[in-house]
Amino acid sequence: MKDLKSFLIILIALVLMLSCARPDRYNTQRGAAIGAGAGALAGGLIGGNNKSALIGAGVGTLVGAIIGNAADQHHQIVREAALKNRRIVYYDHKKDHAIEAIPGPQDQHTQCRKVTKREWDKGYLVSERVEEVCEGEKLTGDY
Repeated sequence: MKDLKSFLIILIALVLMLSCARPDRYNTQRGAAIGAGAGALAGGLIGGNNKSALIGAGVGTLVGAIIGNAADQHHQIVREAALKNRRIVYYDHKKDHAIEAIPGPQDQHTQCRKVTKREWDKGYLVSERVEEVCEGEKLTGDY
């Protein structure tokens, strides 16, 4: 009975944390919240007690925040290019790696701008993708 009660408490905590992880929040906070919930759930199930759940929540928070922060840094160049409306290049001389973001025109109806993001490694184009950055809330899918 005690294990079922602990499991339900951890499950409710996980659901509450995931409900706080809205898409408009930064990935660092969302990753920390999801990691804490998943870590608490895993720790509680593996260890079978509250101490294990707390340790799992701590480790999950740290790992989730690190992963979310990496995603935030990866998307920073796209947001910067869209806001400044100019080409931005981040270059890592030690790794001979570059990320380039080239903004397109802004759609006046949706207030969104498509940004072409290119990754270069040792002078070779590794990937190219288009990401969309919106200043406000995009209300329609039309362009």
